[in-house]
Amino acid sequence: MFSYDVRGIKIDSADFWLDARRKVAFSFVSHGHSDHLKNHDIILATPPTIQFHAWRARQKKAIPLNLREQHEINDAIIELFSAGHILGSAMCRVTVNDISLLYTGDFKMKKSWTAEDIDIPHADILIMESTFGSPEYVYDHSPDFLQEELAGFVEECFRTGITPVVMGYALGKAQEAMKMLGDAGYNVRVHRAAWELAKIYMQFGIEFANCTPWKDEPVAADEILLIPPHSLYFKKVKNMPLRYRTVFLSGWANGPNGNRFGADYTIPISDHADFNELLDFVHQVNPHKVYTTHGFEHFPHHLRALGYDAELLTA
Repeated sequence: MFSYDVRGIKIDSADFWLDARRKVAFSFVSHGHSDHLKNHDIILATPPTIQFHAWRARQKKAIPLNLREQHEINDAIIELFSAGHILGSAMCRVTVNDISLLYTGDFKMKKSWTAEDIDIPHADILIMESTFGSPEYVYDHSPDFLQEELAGFVEECFRTGITPVVMGYALGKAQEAMKMLGDAGYNVRVHRAAWELAKIYMQFGIEFANCTPWKDEPVAADEILLIPPHSLYFKKVKNMPLRYRTVFLSGWANGPNGNRFGADYTIPISDHADFNELLDFVHQVNPHKVYTTHGFEHFPHHLRALGYDAELLTA
């Protein structure tokens, strides 16, 4: 049904790729993060993902497909289901001759502030990401608890006369922070890279209260500065406040690389499923065969211990 090589996963009967890692003629693209920008000749994706790619990579040709709608390519039926990762992120189910394959891309099980809730279908074959496929990566905190923890960091900064600087990736994590903080009544100044992408969220009905773009001017005493971590780490940000404290939002916060950007504080706000959620996801899909990608190579061992026919996908 599918083949796999250095370019990625190909549905053989349709000449159709799933998140191809190199430029191909026609590929499904699961979401808008930059590691999926390969400038394919044609992409198939949700409307928000197409917008992200048009802005970030000037993608010209695209076939939009809404969640739970169908698209036929030769004898293959293509359906997209929400992945819960970022706005517009989708899993792709391909059915050929009554055999179904679900490719997840990146996905998140917990409720998001800005992305659609995950929608988990059944499939016979599952190809899944396993970013946090190791038992030390378990996050039991609710979205409300994490919002309170982030607000606590902000309040402590304000109490001591220091500007709180929140570091979140420009697409996904930044908009989550904008929503969490803005809805809580805080004034958030947003780095231009994150703000431009937030405008696409606004086109799809996501509102950001109390958030305004930051243009390198001084921030007020009651304002939070939100920037991508690379911008500060590589000293690309001009006119930083004289006194500030940083917090990095990442699912890696509990691991050995959790503070890779040297932040003063980390909060495990993640856009991926944790270890227990990965196991629960497989249970809900109920596949006959599981292939894992993009994560810990020993994750299939945990699945086999639970009785699943699972292996690492290799070329």
